[in-house]
Amino acid sequence: MKRMKREQRGYFLVIAVLFILAMGLVGTMVSYLTSNRAALSVAQSNGLKAFYNAESGVEIGTRLLTMPKLTGTPLRSSCASITGTSAITNASLGGGTFTITTINSSPIYSVDNLSAAVTSTATTIPVASTSGFAPAGRIAVDKEFMDYAAISGNSFIGVTRGTGGTSASSHASGAGAGQYQCSLDVQAGIPTIASPKYQRELQWNVQLQEGWAVGNVSGSNFVLTHWNKPTEKSWTLSTLAGGSNATTLNGLGMLSNADAWAVGNVVGSNFIFLRWNGSTWSLNTVSGACSGQNLVDVSMVSSQEGWAVGVRYKPTSCSSGNNRYTILRWNGSNWTLLTPSTGLPADNNSNQNLNAVHVIDTTGDGTGNIGFAVGNNGQILRYNGSTWTSMSSPTTQNLNGVYVVSDSEAWAVGAAGVIIKWNGTSWSSASSATAALNNVSMLDTNGDGLADAGFAVGNSQVIASYNGSSWSSVDLGGTNLLGVKIIDANDAWAVGASGLVLHW
Repeated sequence: MKRMKREQRGYFLVIAVLFILAMGLVGTMVSYLTSNRAALSVAQSNGLKAFYNAESGVEIGTRLLTMPKLTGTPLRSSCASITGTSAITNASLGGGTFTITTINSSPIYSVDNLSAAVTSTATTIPVASTSGFAPAGRIAVDKEFMDYAAISGNSFIGVTRGTGGTSASSHASGAGAGQYQCSLDVQAGIPTIASPKYQRELQWNVQLQEGWAVGNVSGSNFVLTHWNKPTEKSWTLSTLAGGSNATTLNGLGMLSNADAWAVGNVVGSNFIFLRWNGSTWSLNTVSGACSGQNLVDVSMVSSQEGWAVGVRYKPTSCSSGNNRYTILRWNGSNWTLLTPSTGLPADNNSNQNLNAVHVIDTTGDGTGNIGFAVGNNGQILRYNGSTWTSMSSPTTQNLNGVYVVSDSEAWAVGAAGVIIKWNGTSWSSASSATAALNNVSMLDTNGDGLADAGFAVGNSQVIASYNGSSWSSVDLGGTNLLGVKIIDANDAWAVGASGLVLHW
């Protein structure tokens, strides 16, 4: 019995020793797992921090390229200046540093044409050649922006339609496809990009701005000026030899950096059009004009459709008959002067000069379905997708500018600072400025069909601004302003007499 008890005590002792050894091993394992988890948590945290720093670098680079600076000169940075500047080379951020460089020989400027028509839902976009385009990025076709993931042969693939606040639309074969972008490469490291323990890299493509303004003839040359090309952040004077057809240009309609039109005063019996194909301007003349039947404004809906308006005329040998409106339509191939049998109101002595036109496509088929043309003595014509009709106007002042936001809102401005509004049914007086207004541009930021911001400009350098509910104006007392374009609430351009350019 005693021997059994001694054996049991020995057995339990062995079990106790084994238990102690097992618990020691478990304790060692728990300690190891705990310390390993802590190291893993630190690695994950620093890896995420490096990623967020790279993402912040992308945001910083994008803002430098696309938004006005908050202090100092109001102009943005150039793509060429991104690489190597002290502000974005080994810059400190969030416990680490980041560097931004450019790739793909940025800035990248390339244009071509669609080799086939595309629907509003197509995700493969074919062009004649993809040579010169970035491996991934954004293109503009008509007024639509498209982001593509890659290139396959002569097609952009993995395309996301209607980006950058635009709407997806169908596009005809031959429509211009343009790209103007800065491709960024951002590397971020913890604790530094020079000697990183944790590192992340992101690439991003930023669309750059491009613009044109037109003006008075100089000798035998058309006069234009180009924003951001060939020199970034600069307006560059550009002339086009016109020979005996050279004349003053009065209006400009851009679809993209690959397609634009300008119109001007009549020369002889020719209407004057200039077309931009992304590389050069070319002269296009349309015969059948009367003396003084100048074209004043042009609105491009797509490569398939555009509208130009101007001074009224006498249709019978340019000398007799009731007055007829001057409206020409682009059908994708040629410009045609409309008549009462092809969509104009009847000839009438009360028909006025038309000073501005704006037509938009709200259905995505590439053709306009709502638009307005405005002119002297408060004249307003409405376009419904097939014909133009006269409308009742709340003013008898000359109307000089019009902008259509949607089928439920449009704005027009004119002499004596008049501002009128279309609410989808009728026009009514909305506000007034201190001097004649010559042009207006509006912005719908949330896609609800109503303007959230806008500018109108006019004589004596008067500028009226819209905040989504009301207008206010300031008179700077200087050179007359003739045109304005708003890009967003913090970025707008106005141009005027004597080559004046103002930036907001």
